[in-house]
Amino acid sequence: MDRALEPRGRPLTRRAYLLLAPLLTLLALCFVLPLLGMLGASLDAPAWSTTHYAHFLSDPLYLFTLARSLLLGVAVVAVTLLLGLPLAYWLARLENRFVPALLLLATFPLWISAVVRSFGWVVLLARNGVLTQALRDAGLVGRSFQLLYTMTGVVLALAQVLLPFMLLSLYGTLRSISPELERAAQNLGCGKWRAACLVTLPLAARGILSASLLIFALAVSAFATPSLVGGARVQLMSTTIYEQMTELADWPFAAAVAFILLAVVLAITALYTRLGADAGVTRP
Repeated sequence: MDRALEPRGRPLTRRAYLLLAPLLTLLALCFVLPLLGMLGASLDAPAWSTTHYAHFLSDPLYLFTLARSLLLGVAVVAVTLLLGLPLAYWLARLENRFVPALLLLATFPLWISAVVRSFGWVVLLARNGVLTQALRDAGLVGRSFQLLYTMTGVVLALAQVLLPFMLLSLYGTLRSISPELERAAQNLGCGKWRAACLVTLPLAARGILSASLLIFALAVSAFATPSLVGGARVQLMSTTIYEQMTELADWPFAAAVAFILLAVVLAITALYTRLGADAGVTRP
């Protein structure tokens, strides 16, 4: 019976490649070829020198910038996961006709430009801003305290910008898990929250992993929000690339910095995915 099905599988495979051909062509023209051109610029083609990469890897300042960017990504993932997971679980288990409206409301930050949102955080986090003034009135901070131009301020602003991505990703994952599994665990003696932790979270592990990787990649590559909220005091990889291109006009070195960031993010993604596979993460 399997042999009888084999001839039917071959035309379907060829047809699939034909259907993917326009997308692959567009991807090659708009993504792969520009990346190859930037790679050639970083290697000083046709000299093919790794001087710019050696310069970055031998300078402690640039290595610290890379570490700070990765730390920013981890912090933003932690904040968005802490806020987004309970909200996504509540929406996924809420049987109400207003759930689509609530999801639409949760995505409201995506309707506004990242630059506008970042300027809003500049107003809130400044020394005389609303948030800083509230902390000062509560006696929690001193007069000279401000979150603007600090790593903490950048984390807060980026977490607000990227929270809808985490929420929507987790909502789809949790929605696909049947609530009957939790009810079965509750019938066996588990409480509501314990059943969610022991049953739902392991099943949603792959979705949580994918959402975390998405937020991490978006956070370490973000430019508008770190540039406006962090300023020159919070130097990150994205702002370093921008400065090398616009202020110093060193395009080859900027291309090298961009490829180092790309390589590190891809390596972390591959390692993260491998660890999740080795841990036996269950598919939802």
